[in-house]
Amino acid sequence: MKYISRPLSQDPALTAMFPDTDPGTFFLDIETTGLRADESYLYLIGAADCSVGADGTAVWTYHAWFGREMLDEQKILREFLRFAGEHDTCVTFSGKRFDITYLNRCMQEYYLDSASFDHLIFQDYLSMLRPIQNLLSVSRSRLSVWEERTGRDREDSGCFLSGAEMSALFQNAPKPFPDEIMEALLLHNRCDLQSLVLLKRLLAYPALADQALTFTEKRNADGATLSAVLPEAMPLPVYRFSGDYECKIEGCCVTITVFESTDACRLYFPDFRNYYVVAGENGVIHKDLAALLPKEMCKKATPETCYQTVSGRFLPMPLPATESIRTATDGEASLTVLKRSFDAACGYVRAEDAYSDLSAYGREFLRCILSSAE
Repeated sequence: MKYISRPLSQDPALTAMFPDTDPGTFFLDIETTGLRADESYLYLIGAADCSVGADGTAVWTYHAWFGREMLDEQKILREFLRFAGEHDTCVTFSGKRFDITYLNRCMQEYYLDSASFDHLIFQDYLSMLRPIQNLLSVSRSRLSVWEERTGRDREDSGCFLSGAEMSALFQNAPKPFPDEIMEALLLHNRCDLQSLVLLKRLLAYPALADQALTFTEKRNADGATLSAVLPEAMPLPVYRFSGDYECKIEGCCVTITVFESTDACRLYFPDFRNYYVVAGENGVIHKDLAALLPKEMCKKATPETCYQTVSGRFLPMPLPATESIRTATDGEASLTVLKRSFDAACGYVRAEDAYSDLSAYGREFLRCILSSAE
């Protein structure tokens, strides 16, 4: 078994992009000869953590425990457990599906005391980033696809190895195990960890939903334009639009342009089982009132037919298709969201409600933009 410790990257430009993180956090990626712990074995555990250097700057370190043969598997695990015991949080990409499950199975097979691993708080960026996958136009939630979206240029791009190729390279290596093959495997693992660390920057997008942003407003005859300064620059620009709005998030700025409309909207009621549609009438009535009418005039409402038509002036509000009513939080006035059809991706709020506090409307609009792309 060989332990390796070196800088996570030798590239100053890449190092400058690594976000700061708690010294108690480490990022984890393992390499194995297969997907099942009972049918394969572990030959490499890679980890990256951040400490504070003598000059006060963040220092990212790559740690690796490499086993040249199967007998090294238990040694790797024991040394890694000592490292894990010095931290409180472990970050993976799809770790719940693979890395964490695999390591737990290995520890059980060797009857190892896994208390230092079990106490960790596990964060899986696969699940944490999935809500913004569509927002950032990521086709599939795989590490390689996220790398492409962020423009990541891997150090091993000229000799990139798939998981199967890495396994074959390791298992077919001559004895004694060549250092150049070990370095090729370490390079791939280290590049994966670099990408995982860089993905932390993308968590700034879901965090926007909780920001108490103050919007400046500019009203016009067609609607309004709202602008706010973000607490930090976003790593990638986002542009969402429809016929009723435009939303741009770029750098430290978010700009929302909304257009007013007068087309009638519908207020959908989620408790549709309590309502009836009355023949010849527009909308629904409660079951208590329906009981007073002839049965042949009433028909049970469905989710699609359980609504009341609302007229007036409206401003757009994007929303998930399954959601018809949102209520603002943190003491803000509630905004009832209407739709023009049951499965619409965009909703509307009464213009007078939005104009009464356009900054609150802008915050709710941004929250909906972040969630409507799921």
